[in-house]
Amino acid sequence: MIGKATRLDSQGPLGFDGGTGSSSEQRLIAAVRERGPLSRQDLAAATGLSMATINRAGAGLLKRRLLVTKGRKDSTGGRPAELLAYNGGALTVAGISVTETKASGVIMGLDGHEVSRSEVEFQPSTAGAEPTPEDRLDQTLRLFDEMVSAGHGALAVGVAVPGVVAGPDGTIGAIHEMGWDRLRLGSILAGRSPAKVVLENDANCLAVGEKARGAGRQVEDLVAIVLRSGLGAGLMLQGRLYRGHRQEAGEIGYLLTSTDSLSRLFPGRGDFESRIGSESVGRQAAALGLVQAGREVSLPTVWALGARAGGRGQRLAQELLDYIALGVAALCVALDPEMVIMGGCDDLESMEAIIPALRERLLGRILRVPRIVTAALGSDAIMIGAAQLAMEELVTI
Repeated sequence: MIGKATRLDSQGPLGFDGGTGSSSEQRLIAAVRERGPLSRQDLAAATGLSMATINRAGAGLLKRRLLVTKGRKDSTGGRPAELLAYNGGALTVAGISVTETKASGVIMGLDGHEVSRSEVEFQPSTAGAEPTPEDRLDQTLRLFDEMVSAGHGALAVGVAVPGVVAGPDGTIGAIHEMGWDRLRLGSILAGRSPAKVVLENDANCLAVGEKARGAGRQVEDLVAIVLRSGLGAGLMLQGRLYRGHRQEAGEIGYLLTSTDSLSRLFPGRGDFESRIGSESVGRQAAALGLVQAGREVSLPTVWALGARAGGRGQRLAQELLDYIALGVAALCVALDPEMVIMGGCDDLESMEAIIPALRERLLGRILRVPRIVTAALGSDAIMIGAAQLAMEELVTI
């Protein structure tokens, strides 16, 4: 089945229904966006909808300010017809991306232009300590409040988190690196603003952002991989985001890596994550002197540092590349995507450098190696994808 994001508002959960815009509303919005201000008669000709449907759907869009009146059409003898225009430039949504180290946000108009952005690096409440789970939550909420206020009445807010999101209250599963487990973040956010809240996994937001505005605009089947402190995948199949029956599609941290995995249990972390997750990779990189102990570092950065170091560092880099290749191969064989997009990391140079070596690992070992590219939206891709989901909550076009 094609899953749907957790959408909430200040009055409680909206549940797992589709975008709030009806099919008729979608067709009206598409027509005025494409052709400019149109009369109701023009809309009937452009969409094939009846005048009764146009009047009903148009009234709803006018009430929500997605359409506005903009003058009248030149008269041909009768009363000049009122023109309806898209109001996307005057209305805003917010998109927020949360990682283990920071939260970043952008305010965007419904026409896609950027209004403003803000970012907070997580800081510990106690000097000399690491940020606690409560610190990360408090600072995320402060950024959320700031972005909603900066949006001057943002109609919806999309929030991306590095974990599974499920349930009508927007509960997120275990995010070990952040110390969050079974946190009802959706309900917490929805209670702080009258804006609609769309809470989603970060890899899904990466897929949505790149499909709408990045490398995947002309691609119907793609896999978007967040390559940061581990691997997570967002799946776009036949042009639509696929989340799976329990919203867990793309959780490749639970891939099994060998027959030995079948004799072990992985109650907290998957086999794949235990080998390539931030905790394991960070510990190995620190032991080799590649990074400072306790420092948050991405997989692409560790790979690049190890490859340059030679010796045991290079062996670690090769092992990481092997595991990344196994994850990508499994996705490609199961889904046959046209494109694989790598993103979610600030170290774009190292991520770009991985791709040729990754292709070399895969050639001749799977049926076909798809195009593998870095996110065209760079480190903003997840944040923009969250904003795009917020737009689609208002009206799906």
